[in-house]
Amino acid sequence: MKNVFVEDIAMAEREAAYERGVLNGVKFLKVKGGPGEPNKENEPMDSYFLQTLREICGHMCEMDGVSGSTDPMALYGGLLLRLCRSTSEKDALEEITPWLAREELIVLPLKRRHHTVAGKVGESKLAQPIDVELFVEAGDVHAKVTMTHEFGLFRKSDLLSRGVNEHRLSEWSKLLSKEKPLSSNQHKLLHDAAFTNMRPWIFLDVDVIERINFGSGNNVRFLSVTVPDEKNSGYVR
Repeated sequence: MKNVFVEDIAMAEREAAYERGVLNGVKFLKVKGGPGEPNKENEPMDSYFLQTLREICGHMCEMDGVSGSTDPMALYGGLLLRLCRSTSEKDALEEITPWLAREELIVLPLKRRHHTVAGKVGESKLAQPIDVELFVEAGDVHAKVTMTHEFGLFRKSDLLSRGVNEHRLSEWSKLLSKEKPLSSNQHKLLHDAAFTNMRPWIFLDVDVIERINFGSGNNVRFLSVTVPDEKNSGYVR
């Protein structure tokens, strides 16, 4: 996969504040109301997950044997880039659409809370927690970040027969390569009642996994695509 690119690091931090996370095996599952909800005046955009992540970054940079050039806030900022779900989701869609989408088929994200707008947070599910592993090896800080996206492979004829807007459907794949993040037209498709209540032909779990060496600056980012038995056999979380 291509390297992650986020124009607005503050936006990435706001998104991450609403995420559930697992940091070195410790679960942080309490989250705020939702990304569409306004923040109270002067209230910092933060979460226990992000607070703990900053503290761990600071401790790791102070460990004996760690390169003195490692900066805690640079380390934290580098991790925030990988915690931006909207960017990761868009990149994953760009990768798998050419593999799976054909004339009759389309890959769509299943509606989750990061797709919602203010006042409608309770209508959709939380995304799966982001898994972050941080460790020191040979004097360098390393990380592995795994973000799972839940997609569905749909037959276009099924969507159209249920009343999904044909124009939005035809524009979806074209806009993937042009818009960053998803466009308003694409979000309208995700909020179409006909789509929201529809089961995909095939459920897909797509993991975006990145391993980073913050000392050398080397990284590798790749996809893992699975067809989960429990969802496709009739059980949906």
